[in-house]
Amino acid sequence: MADYRVIVVPFDFSEHARTALNEAVDLARRLGAELHLVHVMQSPLYLYNFAYAGDAAAVAPPIDMTEIREDAMKSLHEVISEVEFSGKMEPHVLEGVNVAESLRATAMSLDADLIVMGTHGRTGLAHTFLGSVAERTLRTAPCPVLTVQAREKDPAT
Repeated sequence: MADYRVIVVPFDFSEHARTALNEAVDLARRLGAELHLVHVMQSPLYLYNFAYAGDAAAVAPPIDMTEIREDAMKSLHEVISEVEFSGKMEPHVLEGVNVAESLRATAMSLDADLIVMGTHGRTGLAHTFLGSVAERTLRTAPCPVLTVQAREKDPAT
């Protein structure tokens, strides 16, 4: 088995990300690895401009990302406090236009050995139009990527 000492876990607060975090914690416990929870914020200004790219009259108001960043960091700390893990677990909040590129750069700067990330498992038109951060991360990551899909709960249980 590879020597995984630094594991990056992209975290968008979804059920898929929580499932991936649980897998990463289990791996980190067994391997004695450290975990880095990474939340990538896309500026609302970028998202606004992307949505209205064809409308010359659309001008997004200036946005102070400081409060948004602080809220995200606070939320990551809450997630960390809920996880039973005695090893090193650090939160990171980044701002970036391309989530996969931000994850690649973070994995490189942390000298990560593994990225464990959730995936929604979209197919067909949803995948075509929405793309896949997991797929783009797989293509550009400087280390192996383990994708984890949250399973739907069985309604019979």
